[in-house]
Amino acid sequence: MDNDPNDGMSRRRDRVRWGAVWAGTAIALPVFLVLQLAFFAAGWLNVTDGHETAAAVTSGILSLVAFFIGGLAAGSSAIWRGVSEGAFHGALVWAVGLTALLLLTLVGGTALLGSAFEAAVQVGANPQPGVDEDTAIRIARSSAGWGALWLALSLGAAALGGMLGAKTWPRRSRRTTTYREQAPYRDQAAY
Repeated sequence: MDNDPNDGMSRRRDRVRWGAVWAGTAIALPVFLVLQLAFFAAGWLNVTDGHETAAAVTSGILSLVAFFIGGLAAGSSAIWRGVSEGAFHGALVWAVGLTALLLLTLVGGTALLGSAFEAAVQVGANPQPGVDEDTAIRIARSSAGWGALWLALSLGAAALGGMLGAKTWPRRSRRTTTYREQAPYRDQAAY
């Protein structure tokens, strides 16, 4: 069997198009930020007066929207147009976006690290009266469960956006032009 480099079976196919992933991430993060700010400015994202749960759910829904849009952008801008490739690029947008959000939180938190660290030491050294350890563990486990659910849902939203983006945007024609076919036109334009 001849290993012709132009044969589709012998070519290596890289499934990851990082340009599409970065584009989707560059869209998802600002969309999330703008939606958060808009909802906060409108008063729909209220974290005071016992509305913490409603604010968390609203913020979670906004993350679903943002990651869906980011996945849609990645799926539509990737060169591969299959459903699985779109889902894969959407999932990568979610992973890169989540990592970026964690890094931004860490960097933003370092400005408060000194005073927060001192407060943590004081609380650890002087336990607050009336705080039940079992209740604190139960609340932490419940929060971790809800956090895992929202992370899984946002991953699904990004993958769904990637799948739809890969299938809905216009496709190229079945016959694609190779570089060799384009080269004479480029050479003529240069002279």
